[in-house]
Amino acid sequence: MAESIAIDDIMTDMDGQWNASNVAKPTLTTVNGANQPFRFDLNVGDHLIGRTGNPAIEETPIGNHKYGNRNYRVEMELYTLNGRQRLFDLMGEVRRICHARRHSLTNFQRIQFLSFNEEVGEQARIWTGTLQVQLENNGVLLET
Repeated sequence: MAESIAIDDIMTDMDGQWNASNVAKPTLTTVNGANQPFRFDLNVGDHLIGRTGNPAIEETPIGNHKYGNRNYRVEMELYTLNGRQRLFDLMGEVRRICHARRHSLTNFQRIQFLSFNEEVGEQARIWTGTLQVQLENNGVLLET
């Protein structure tokens, strides 16, 4: 059986569930490495960059180690030129999707919004923030 890839599932869900009447949909991009360079033009629009978090998978055995809980971390970075309020509106839409779709993914039992951190950098008029989201599978059979 193929292992589910958390970042692919959550980014696909974000793309399909985004409500543009709440806030304009950003360009969604998935990067595959922590240090992978990426380029985008904020003059075209806002961007949501998704990547596997750290740790990517955390497994905690239960009892005799036949079953366990698996948590998959996903990190999302938001970028906008349209002000701090737009940054928080984008974060709010991601959080809304996580809460509304809490038990809706096929390969994971639950989506949990963990945190948002506004980044304060040295670049003028660019607002950015990082979100942490966790996908969970609890009480699953562990391979031995």
